[in-house]
Amino acid sequence: MKGFRTALGILAALAIAVVAFLWLNFYHVHVRYRLTVEVQDGNQIKTGSSVIDVSYSIEPDWAPSGPNAKVRTIGYAPTVDLGEKGLLFLSFANAQRSPDQIRESSKKVFCLVNDIGCLPVAAYDKPGTVIGSVSSPERRAALREVLSQSGPRDVPFAVLPRLLRSLNVDHPNPLVTVSPDDLSGSFGPGVQLKRVTLQLTDDPVTPMPTIWPQWLKENGHIDDAILKGYQNG
Repeated sequence: MKGFRTALGILAALAIAVVAFLWLNFYHVHVRYRLTVEVQDGNQIKTGSSVIDVSYSIEPDWAPSGPNAKVRTIGYAPTVDLGEKGLLFLSFANAQRSPDQIRESSKKVFCLVNDIGCLPVAAYDKPGTVIGSVSSPERRAALREVLSQSGPRDVPFAVLPRLLRSLNVDHPNPLVTVSPDDLSGSFGPGVQLKRVTLQLTDDPVTPMPTIWPQWLKENGHIDDAILKGYQNG
């Protein structure tokens, strides 16, 4: 009986050690920030704001999956209501960039995850900070550097995720890509993207915007990864 208890104790200790080892080596670092989009519409400034939470996977370099560059997003895309002209979304999808635009974006930030995960690095002007497929110590240091920042910062247009405009639900493609440098080409004269700001925050994640049309709320026409995070409830 005594031997059985000893063996059981050893197994329990080993199980605790394994759990502690995994907890210390496999985890996520969360960066929560508020994105605010400002649009000039004639003589008015219209805004849309959303708090999202992005988590970055930390794994040892020896993990079978290798360095993990994926991020998980919780929240909804910032949305600007331009009235009869439609809605403008700053989506979670990567922008479609030409080779010249890729080079311009790389000058602003060297980041190996998706656009929405790179925004904090670009906004806080840390071009030497690398987040993505690099060693775990470097990734942890990069995220610590980002989380030590404070205050609102402008996000360079060159690094923005894809901007989308909503069309009628009966349209074959109800969401179309628009250029941050030429909103007037899609929304009409007098419409211009003024600025996008990012600020780290502890505020709760913003719920689905009430201005979204019903067809969009029902999510029958969009991919979850575009306008809301995979991890949303």
